[in-house]
Amino acid sequence: MKKAVVTGANGFVGSALCRELSLREVEVIAVVRNQESDIARIENLPRIRLVYCDLSNFKNLAEIILDRDIDVLYHLAWIGSAGSLRGDVNTQLDNVRFSCDTVKACADMQCKRFVFASSIMEYEIMAVMQSDKVPGINTLYSSAKVAADYMTRTLAGNMGIQYIRAVISNIYGAGEISPRLINTSLRKLLAGEHCAFSTGEQIYDFIYITDAAKTFVAIGEKGLANGTYYIGSLSPKPLKDFLYEMRDQIDPQIKIGVGEIPFNGITLSYKEFDVMAVKKDTGVEPEISFAEGIQKTIAWLRKE
Repeated sequence: MKKAVVTGANGFVGSALCRELSLREVEVIAVVRNQESDIARIENLPRIRLVYCDLSNFKNLAEIILDRDIDVLYHLAWIGSAGSLRGDVNTQLDNVRFSCDTVKACADMQCKRFVFASSIMEYEIMAVMQSDKVPGINTLYSSAKVAADYMTRTLAGNMGIQYIRAVISNIYGAGEISPRLINTSLRKLLAGEHCAFSTGEQIYDFIYITDAAKTFVAIGEKGLANGTYYIGSLSPKPLKDFLYEMRDQIDPQIKIGVGEIPFNGITLSYKEFDVMAVKKDTGVEPEISFAEGIQKTIAWLRKE
């Protein structure tokens, strides 16, 4: 791989991907929203070229990026992947349209491969729709991901682009500021606050940010066309096992409220995923254990 485009390049995952690509001497065209965007994570990386373009203008990306020798485009940009905008119908519909615009721009740039950042939430919403449960409003995000996945794959195939789907489990690690489980819980525990959880019997999985970035690079380079690649550890297990390990890395004597919150969601068996596909097709596998990843994250939070 010589050259890659990364959309959402200044985000938690996008910036880690840019860093990994740069380390491998790949020229990275990093697409961020505008000149007011925080680019501190990526601005000093070698072989990085910043491009400012709002998602709503991705249809014109090929007029902004004039390169015609790009190997792969990683599409990570998405509005409302967390927080209240997950349940905003117009925002999520826009994301679907913008993702389709990105595939068209990929074709116009004569880029060979398109990697779409999917999510296990696609599987969760499909399971909900097969039950009698009323979907929560925030599952509009999950539904939009399904729609964008199907539509971008269709467009890519008909435009001669190799489409690769990256199904993200749960990425955590140093540098995360989103209100996701690991980040929020670690911050509370370090501050001496009580954390309440469900019984944690549902199967879960986590992957450290640098391992996730390496996996993205690997599938962009070696993944099979129309392949689906699960980005996680090779050993999903009950959530409570991760929760107690997280607690133990801070202080095994801390009491955490496992079982204090009812769980009304959908449980995946994780048999839905081929967790070995990345290793089989690219040879890459996670290097950082959950315990080590938590230690690294705690060190970063304490320094912060």
